[in-house]
Amino acid sequence: MPKMKAIRGLRARPDVVDPGVVICPPYDVIAPDLHQKLLDHSPDNAVRWTLGDDPAETVGEDVFHRCSAALRSAFDEGKLLREQNRCFYRYSIQYRSESGEEQQLDGVLAAVEALPWGEGVFRHEEIRPHTVERLVKQARATGIDPGVVMLTCDGLEDALEAVDITRDAGDLVFESQDWNGDTHTLRRIDDPEQVAAMESTLAPMPSAVADGHHRYTTAQTLSADTDFPGAGLVMAFLCDLHQPGLRIRPTHRVWTWESGEYDSKKVRGRLVEALDDGDGDQWCIEIPGGDSVTLNCRQDATRPTLARRLEDVVDEIGGMGTPATPHEIKAGQQLLTEAEQGVFCILPPVSRGEFWTRVLAGEIFPPKTTFFEPKISNGVVIRFIDEREPS
Repeated sequence: MPKMKAIRGLRARPDVVDPGVVICPPYDVIAPDLHQKLLDHSPDNAVRWTLGDDPAETVGEDVFHRCSAALRSAFDEGKLLREQNRCFYRYSIQYRSESGEEQQLDGVLAAVEALPWGEGVFRHEEIRPHTVERLVKQARATGIDPGVVMLTCDGLEDALEAVDITRDAGDLVFESQDWNGDTHTLRRIDDPEQVAAMESTLAPMPSAVADGHHRYTTAQTLSADTDFPGAGLVMAFLCDLHQPGLRIRPTHRVWTWESGEYDSKKVRGRLVEALDDGDGDQWCIEIPGGDSVTLNCRQDATRPTLARRLEDVVDEIGGMGTPATPHEIKAGQQLLTEAEQGVFCILPPVSRGEFWTRVLAGEIFPPKTTFFEPKISNGVVIRFIDEREPS
């Protein structure tokens, strides 16, 4: 992978503010109601540094400048501290899955150099230029790292244990619950020998972006901008793909339309004819007022993902537009019940092995094919990009 570097980042000062009340989800999963909930949760919540202090306000230049002012004020007021030494962090999240099971995700938090795709870091999703444009504008206006990129790799913990960096290595910085009751644990590693060992151990390991393609691309875009000498690095969380606490959930597809445009049964029949493999992982298609039809998919790397094959068949039908992409089946079923005509494709998850094989082969998935859980929070460690990384 590219150079993963220890940094002198900013973080909440535990003797002044509880780090748990600072932590918030990534900007792209914060709806207006959650935005307000986070504002009400604490005046120190990091949502003010990413989306501002008014959920009803359209995000733009004015909001970005206030985000920057809020973060810098917190630093000036002593609520945040800068590390004295360059650090890596061992970071874990204890959370409950949607089924109520307790899970834990472990990894390493630091910064990664945003080199071109394929030079150690691989992507798996299409990049939407308008999203990158928005994030670049935000980064230029705030001077703040645009968020945490989630990277996965194969064999991280074994590699780190070989140089005596276990999950509980380093000094405990905090263990605290966030707004949702998830427990975040941060341990600081700043011993120069351990830092050097981690940097050299991680350097040859390929990694794949699980979440944060657009944040990584933003850093790539700004890396040559002399006004932002720290922008060529981006905060990153690196974790082992095969640990139980990392979950890959599917993103489903719902197409809806008015009566007379298409017949739902005929569209479903075309999809079944083209996509039912007869064996493999089960998935299904629902239509308004109709029974669910179960199909099978052989998910292997010799042909595109099911999401891509589905997209191709829909393109052949033509005119069905862009689908809704809910993660929850109930949400998709609700959209279907509100429509006169439509199809709801309930897809199986992409397996870890399939994901890793396809990514290393350079395959690009359709947008919203995977949904990695848990999301990596903002506000744990922060960076300014309008200054060089302090030595």
